[in-house]
Amino acid sequence: MTDNTMNQTAGNSGITGGRRICLLDLNYTLVSNQMDTRMLRPFSRRMEGEEYRMDLIDAIRGDYVIIVTARPDYQRVQTMQNVLKKTGWEPVEVYFNDINAEPHIFKESALKRFIFPKYGMDGSQFYAVESNPKTRAMYKRYGIHAEPYSEFIKKVGADGKAAPAEPEMRQLSLFD
Repeated sequence: MTDNTMNQTAGNSGITGGRRICLLDLNYTLVSNQMDTRMLRPFSRRMEGEEYRMDLIDAIRGDYVIIVTARPDYQRVQTMQNVLKKTGWEPVEVYFNDINAEPHIFKESALKRFIFPKYGMDGSQFYAVESNPKTRAMYKRYGIHAEPYSEFIKKVGADGKAAPAEPEMRQLSLFD
């Protein structure tokens, strides 16, 4: 995992190697059992119980992944060690909530303070897998396509390629 400030002056393609930039939500998106673990205390117990979506990791593995999460910044190190230990994967960059704000407020702040200065404001170079409707609406204002895990994984297979289209439903009639 690189430092948040790495290569800030390099061009986007130099930083990302021409890969798509995925803004990945952690809670309720990468964490598959958030509802079961969110209230476990101490935090180390929560880390023991957290499970991560390997199909999602497989689907985004070839992209330039940036985790942007509302989880507090002081939980960053332990969380990212847990993700690596349990999945063998880590994102390129991570931004944890350093301003103690609501998810959509923090994530917009992270876009403005860290991500846009580094990669530019062209929303079409990003996509987001995001659970929070307010955050998805905020991303949309910047031209960033965002959808929840359930929709994203239906469209993209575990290999990162588009999943086969589901057959279109149509009304049958006696005259067909």
